[in-house]
Amino acid sequence: MSQISRIAVVRRFGPPDVITIEEHETPPLGRGQVRVAVRTGGLNPVDARRRAGTFGGSVPMVLGTEFAGVVAESNDRAWKVGEEVIGWGAQGADADLVTTDGSRLHPKPANVDWALAGGLSGVGQSALSALDALPLRQGDVVVVHGASGGVGTMLTQLALARGLTVIGTASEANHDHLRALGALAVSYGPGLASRIAAVADGRALAASIDLAGSKEAGDVAVAVAAAGGKAITLVPETMVSHGIRLVRVQHSTAQLRELLDGVAAETLRLPVETLPFTEIVEAHKRLDAKHARGKLVLDLSDNPHLPVSEA
Repeated sequence: MSQISRIAVVRRFGPPDVITIEEHETPPLGRGQVRVAVRTGGLNPVDARRRAGTFGGSVPMVLGTEFAGVVAESNDRAWKVGEEVIGWGAQGADADLVTTDGSRLHPKPANVDWALAGGLSGVGQSALSALDALPLRQGDVVVVHGASGGVGTMLTQLALARGLTVIGTASEANHDHLRALGALAVSYGPGLASRIAAVADGRALAASIDLAGSKEAGDVAVAVAAAGGKAITLVPETMVSHGIRLVRVQHSTAQLRELLDGVAAETLRLPVETLPFTEIVEAHKRLDAKHARGKLVLDLSDNPHLPVSEA
């Protein structure tokens, strides 16, 4: 059944101001597909890179890859209309209605609020992908560049739960946040290597995990690798500028289940800031500034396709 949905569209690559909200008629569902009325949608650095044209591709494109919402239509017998779900890997998720494969959905637990549900998958699965790419042992010391953002916040907690010591880089304004998580906080910028060495206090760095993409983070990664440690990045620019191994983010229901279990056990927490869908341009400006603490999430509580109880 065709319906009208608002979508966040980029018709030319560029800064946040190129994003417009337009109306679009949804296509018919294919086999195994599900249409979800979106309640919240997570914003990730990859969204900003796609908008800016970093990865090339063609326009127009609809932004967004993760969301939480209510099944509005289903061609997959595993999902029924009215079920609350978390979804990932769906291109064009910044919309009232998103069409996705049923295999990329997971039930939303009742104890997880809409804001967290919409923003957990991207940062959490990125963090798990980074950690699982490294042969680390309990007691190892790792440095996480950009530790106060959404991925960094999750990665820090997951690393500490595995018995690792985390040195996290962030602006001074976010040091208390990192200390509350259990990390050793260090300010980024010139002189970063010497500050990390001082906090490490003679202990070797087993790994450098770059989430920041700065020159200083790349330089530290190169030094860690030269000293026998491991160095990875989730930032394509660092791979290009410093030759650091780029980790491809893996998504799976098993990983999302692990994250949701951590939330239920209160061993994982994620600060979330919501902005209305109509303020997506402002949200992307904050993404570009790279100073957000935790996760930015779009609020679509005004979505006319949501059940009245969820709006």
